[in-house]
Amino acid sequence: MAPAVNSAGPRVTDRVFIDVRVIQRFANPPNMPPLEVLEDAAVRGRMVFGLYGDDSPKGVERFLSFVTGNIGQFTDGQGPSYRSSLFDRLEPGRLVEGGRITGLKQVEFAGSLEYQYGNRMLPLRPVLEANNLKHDSRGLLTRKTFESGPQFSVTLSRNPALDGSNEVLGKLEEGDDLLQLIESQPYITGKSIDPPGSAKDKIFDVQKSIFGTLSKAAGDSRAEDRTGKLLRRVEITNVGIL
Repeated sequence: MAPAVNSAGPRVTDRVFIDVRVIQRFANPPNMPPLEVLEDAAVRGRMVFGLYGDDSPKGVERFLSFVTGNIGQFTDGQGPSYRSSLFDRLEPGRLVEGGRITGLKQVEFAGSLEYQYGNRMLPLRPVLEANNLKHDSRGLLTRKTFESGPQFSVTLSRNPALDGSNEVLGKLEEGDDLLQLIESQPYITGKSIDPPGSAKDKIFDVQKSIFGTLSKAAGDSRAEDRTGKLLRRVEITNVGIL
């Protein structure tokens, strides 16, 4: 599919597809610890994004490198790729976040945090680039300007609060039904089920704060703020350039 000019907006220089599997239900066979995916309860679909390489040349280049797996010293397509990642976080009505790649992790090296993939270091630095495109509609592909990793987001509505911190890379052209399914998945609210301001609600907040502080002091990974984390797996199973 050839890139095209959209007379109503930025020029589309590249198109990519993201294939997604939304796992709705698991089965746990008797005496079998691993959970088994019920395939008939998994929804598959494809999202197609048009990328704005003229307006976001560096950001789009970085995004495409994680599509192909050709990044840094990985030139054979065997590097970290979105084909092994998830949509894992939701801000209701605002955005869904994805792109955390399995096997790509941050480790301390020479006194600073660096990325490692497999047993090889992968120096990634923030792509410091901005453009004049606004987060003024649903389905915009966007990234945090100072984010050095592969994470990206897709807007669920007009979101002007992102204009100062994020860069628009492109827009969803096909697959809004799949985006609707993802945003309908259950997620961790980080809030009590009791009425706001009630005694039980205040106790919940205090206990949450104490637990988080103690866990951080002990180096417990559970101290991570999990608010917005999806409670069902939304896997990216394949990606590519069209």
